[in-house]
Amino acid sequence: MNILLWILQVLLALWNLMGAGYMVVHYQNLANAWALSVLPRPVWIAYGVLEALFAIGLLLPKLVSRAAIGLAVLVLLGIGLFAQYTGWGLLWAFVPALLLGIVAYKRKR
Repeated sequence: MNILLWILQVLLALWNLMGAGYMVVHYQNLANAWALSVLPRPVWIAYGVLEALFAIGLLLPKLVSRAAIGLAVLVLLGIGLFAQYTGWGLLWAFVPALLLGIVAYKRKR
């Protein structure tokens, strides 16, 4: 079970690192006019950097549960930002958030 949990952590870290990298470089593609008025450019970049840091934290044994909780919160905040535009696309964010919650729970014990 421990090996499967580490594999899940690595996959979630890669998923979030790719998303964070894309967000930092191409934030204007993600943010429509409404989202840009809510969050300015530096906040989008900080959001992506914070996501990348939490993703790296998933790979560090002492930070796993905190990083998983932080990433889950960021993912759920992202769902809130894009809820009216994504429709069923919310599943692409909700499933990783749920898996991050499982990782945080299992590593906390």
